[in-house]
Amino acid sequence: MRKTTANLLVLGGLTAMAAVPVLYGCGGGSKPAATPVAASDTATLPEPQVLATASAAPADSTPVVDTSPLAQVLVTDSSQIQKIFTAASSAPAATLKQNGATGTDPLATGIRDAAKKLPAGMTPDGPLAMGSIKEKQHLQTDVTLAPGKCYSIVGYSKKVKDLDLYLLLPPGALSGQDLTDDNKPVIGGPPQPMCPVSTTPVTYKLDIFADSGGGDVAVQLFSKGK
Repeated sequence: MRKTTANLLVLGGLTAMAAVPVLYGCGGGSKPAATPVAASDTATLPEPQVLATASAAPADSTPVVDTSPLAQVLVTDSSQIQKIFTAASSAPAATLKQNGATGTDPLATGIRDAAKKLPAGMTPDGPLAMGSIKEKQHLQTDVTLAPGKCYSIVGYSKKVKDLDLYLLLPPGALSGQDLTDDNKPVIGGPPQPMCPVSTTPVTYKLDIFADSGGGDVAVQLFSKGK
């Protein structure tokens, strides 16, 4: 009986110990609950903003074309200039003859004689424009002036008493004209030739007009380096 009673006392003591909470540390107390992680610590950060870099605008490659007169002009009324341009645009095209100014025919000889008054160093540039026109009629041809050169345009006719030349920039600007009433017109003649400042070759319309008389005519472009 004593042994049984002792066993029961031991078992009772063990059961009581199991019911006592486990203490931590010297001061006792229960284990602290786990600290929750703040929501801000786990929230997804906003994606970094990418600053758009504006691409540099392409440089303006538009050629610079000088629209101011290249030589002296007498006609300044815009409506009259437009009439000249319209007449030239609808006129027959002159016949182009390569190396024509070096020939021995009367037209080539007349061109060379008229060109003797040009500034020193001017030589024929391009073909000789030729044709036959009646009084008050027009011929036309295209003339291309390139940067880096100076130019003169010389005309000649034996029978046209007043041969006029008009250098026109489409769609209707007057860039130069001859200043005489004779059969040897010159644009950009003495003392100064035409020296374009455009940065690219520019094609002009050349009007050849028989103001008085009719017959065969010739026109030659001359040039030299600046």
